[in-house]
Amino acid sequence: MHPTHCPPPARCGVLTVLLASLLTACEKPPSPDADATPPVGALATATQRPREFADCSDPSECPLMIDLPGGEFTMGSPATETGRFDDEDQRRVGVRPFAVGKYLVTRGQWATFSDATKRPVARANCSYAQTLNPTWQNPGFPQTADHPVICISWPDAHEYAAWLTQRTGHRYRLLTDEEWEYAARAGSVTPYPWGTTASHDQANYGRDSCCGPAVAGRDTFMFTSPVGAFPANAFGLHDMHGNVSEWLETCADTLEKLPIPKGATGCTYRYGRGGVYADPPNQVRSAAKNMAPPPNDPATIDTYRSAGFGLRLARDLDAVAPARK
Repeated sequence: MHPTHCPPPARCGVLTVLLASLLTACEKPPSPDADATPPVGALATATQRPREFADCSDPSECPLMIDLPGGEFTMGSPATETGRFDDEDQRRVGVRPFAVGKYLVTRGQWATFSDATKRPVARANCSYAQTLNPTWQNPGFPQTADHPVICISWPDAHEYAAWLTQRTGHRYRLLTDEEWEYAARAGSVTPYPWGTTASHDQANYGRDSCCGPAVAGRDTFMFTSPVGAFPANAFGLHDMHGNVSEWLETCADTLEKLPIPKGATGCTYRYGRGGVYADPPNQVRSAAKNMAPPPNDPATIDTYRSAGFGLRLARDLDAVAPARK
């Protein structure tokens, strides 16, 4: 389920063989259950796109947010969906109204946070970075301030949300697994919000078979792409599919029945969603899940960083959300 964890019949992940000479196809075939019931209902797309707002006048300080209406939708994928995995059983889920970042958090926004908090730029292990001693400032491939920040850990993402909360007086946090899929689907019931087939005109992802970057159509990027380079979904959200996976709040330990390290307490694995610039199409579907750190990786949830993991924030709604300044 993780980029570096590919035991049969599990998925071959994103960056497993990215930039290495070995390319191994490792997609789980679709379920043979052709009689399964297709998804029901799901949130109806609003006739008007939800309202945008920001809690700061300077976009380098606060992310642009979008109000999402609450609703009920069918989470997961039907047994007939091509490329699905075993952890995508369908269920009806209710979601309360909340706000979500229109874009992934950028390097520029992270730099503002880093400067304001005087955070040291630690040189730490970052899986799939293309340089020795990588940092979020230098993953070993070109990025600008408009690219998603990467090489950050799950606690790093939490600290950023806590800083924004303190700065604005509004509670920022990571999305839950349910909230992410609700936001990504934006009312759709197909594998991708734009339809049944992956398209490089809609997202930055990799080769058709695992794994490695691909360039085609609008997708001219070998690594990360500037946020907003691809069309938004019906909720007005960009890069929910491809570019980088997004750290989520939801613990994956119990749901995925993962091996828990001896002596571990609390949650040892967290979900990531959305897929990465080098993932095959089935890993950037709305129902596809990822998690970190990979089982048997020496890193822990406190230390794991990847050149394929970034973040997008949620924000709890007040009685009246602030207007954009």
